Amino acid sequence: MNTLPFSLICLLCCVFTFSAFAAQPPAQIPSVAQAPALAKILNRGTLRVAMYHKDTPPFYYRDAQGTLTGVDVELIRGFADKLGVNLIFDRSAKTLNQAIDMVAEDKADLAICKLSITFDRASRVLFTRPYIRLRKGLLVNRILLQQQLNNRSKIETIQTLQGKLAVIGNSSYVGYARQRFSQMTLVPYPNWQEAIEALKAQEVIAAFRDEAEIKKVIVDNKNNAMSLLTVVLEKDYDPKGIALPPNGHFLRALLESYLDNLSLELNADKVLFNYDDVINQIHRY
Repeated sequence: MNTLPFSLICLLCCVFTFSAFAAQPPAQIPSVAQAPALAKILNRGTLRVAMYHKDTPPFYYRDAQGTLTGVDVELIRGFADKLGVNLIFDRSAKTLNQAIDMVAEDKADLAICKLSITFDRASRVLFTRPYIRLRKGLLVNRILLQQQLNNRSKIETIQTLQGKLAVIGNSSYVGYARQRFSQMTLVPYPNWQEAIEALKAQEVIAAFRDEAEIKKVIVDNKNNAMSLLTVVLEKDYDPKGIALPPNGHFLRALLESYLDNLSLELNADKVLFNYDDVINQIHRY
């Protein structure tokens, strides 16, 4: 019986296999008509980004040369490069919620400024999956804390802390504080710096924000550790996401794909202590 050489059989199998795959219809790629939020950006040739007006290093700030930079800035700059569009930052928002408003009202294509993903915000705009999850934290005035110890440990005392708690007004931490510290009196401040000054002056016993901002107070001035105690709340997270318009589902999928490919695995310590490595990793993609 005649038999085909083994090499010829392999070749025929490869040809048939290739033909079978070639005969399959190409995957359906969503058109711009199916992605209105993305279509606006591409047709305009510009990505409009809402960002809070005050600098919040290392996430978004102007450096010594006046250049806007930071983790959030470089993340979205890289995304605009991938889209092949120009980038415009609108920093007119006086509160973080105003940055959300700009997206909801189509005054910006997206907002990125270390935005907490809350129920109220998510009822108005879409959010990407968190690109960083920060634990919530406290800065506690050591002198005022000492007055409440009553032979208890610091941990026990903080769990039932009494007195005034500083938060940034109109921020997600107003709601978080009401949930976590219902026994305390909330005192809203217009910005973080004023909250810290009030804490140092013993006008409040503690200030409440995410761990990156809590730790940065000590990193920026180690003398603050003499009077202020940093407390990180384990397993109590503040997820940060990018806000997108309600019809931006395809834009969100594209943005999440970009973030996934960066493989940054961000956390507070990585951003604070390995900042240059994070920025270089963004730039390499």
